[in-house]
Amino acid sequence: AKGGRNGQGKAKSEKLEKKNGQQLNGNGNNGDDGEDRGDIFDGIPEAPPPPDNHSGQNIDFGQGSGIIVNSEGYILTNAHVVEGATRVYVLLTDGRRFSAEIQGSDDIVDIAVLKIIPDETDKSTGRKQMVANLPVAQLGNSDQMEVGQFVTAIGSPGGLDNTCTIGIVSGLKRCPKVVGIPDKLGALDYIQTDAAINQGNSGGPLVDVESGNIVGINTCIRANMEGTSFAIPINKVMGIVDDLSEGKHITHGYLGVHMSTMNPTLARYCNKLQLQQSSRKIPEKEGVMIEKVFRNSPAKEGGLKKFDFVTEIGGQRVEKADDAHVVIDRATIGEELSIKVMRDDTEITVQVKPEDLSPRLKQLREERLKRKKLKAKD
Repeated sequence: AKGGRNGQGKAKSEKLEKKNGQQLNGNGNNGDDGEDRGDIFDGIPEAPPPPDNHSGQNIDFGQGSGIIVNSEGYILTNAHVVEGATRVYVLLTDGRRFSAEIQGSDDIVDIAVLKIIPDETDKSTGRKQMVANLPVAQLGNSDQMEVGQFVTAIGSPGGLDNTCTIGIVSGLKRCPKVVGIPDKLGALDYIQTDAAINQGNSGGPLVDVESGNIVGINTCIRANMEGTSFAIPINKVMGIVDDLSEGKHITHGYLGVHMSTMNPTLARYCNKLQLQQSSRKIPEKEGVMIEKVFRNSPAKEGGLKKFDFVTEIGGQRVEKADDAHVVIDRATIGEELSIKVMRDDTEITVQVKPEDLSPRLKQLREERLKRKKLKAKD
């Protein structure tokens, strides 16, 4: 979606509808058990319209929001809004309705790029729908946002078109683990807001009230916490949108480790708690500590071990776990990544080949779903 930053016009949320052949549950997780994730929405209407083929076949409908980012008809929305869709329709605020194609999708960042199909005949009226005079949104700079700024979330919650809720920026740079989506560590940080977000808001804009510019894409809420919603910073989105619009796959590095920022006080506390469970103590040091190394992972094959303290990744010093996750996320897939660690007061260097996170995450979710089904049978 090249040139998206130069579009002029007020921020508007366009409604997206999808049809597919899979059953979607109420929180929009598409059959996932929701483990280790925040609540994610794709806003399924309670009474979906009947199928247009009159064949009596059951067709599942979903609904979300999106924003038009340039005059060519490119649209941004959440990847989970269009996940599994076989047909996507776009309903504009002026009543025009178009079909759209999914150009690209990144399920880790949770962003999809759609493109309106031009000059298509509307089956209901028999008239050609011209892709002209599109309401292109103006994008802002999410890096300039500050806590306390007023923002409004625009979307179609529950099918209520162009609903606006207002609030403030409650927090910035919220990592996925805090949000409740630890699978996406390092991929991005979120904008936190108390503007109400409900089913159907996903993919819609978070707008800076003062400038009218879009600063984020509404995505999810924190489970069991009212007034706590999260949006993807628009700067992060625009960093990958060109590749997605060209159908390119976005990679995210994966090593297969859990890391945390450790300090002596925390180490002593943890050692006290696990005194009866393990004879090995956590080193009372400060830095990035590996808590767990997963089986059959690049980290395991490379020789990383539990309680290793990571000091450097790919030539970059890391002092916090968040810093390490960012470096890993941006690592080149399949190429050796040099990692320096302190192990028992000895500095060693290991070579690890990162894998792409997306297929790993897909496999993990499939395994969780199988376990859930087996548990239900029991």
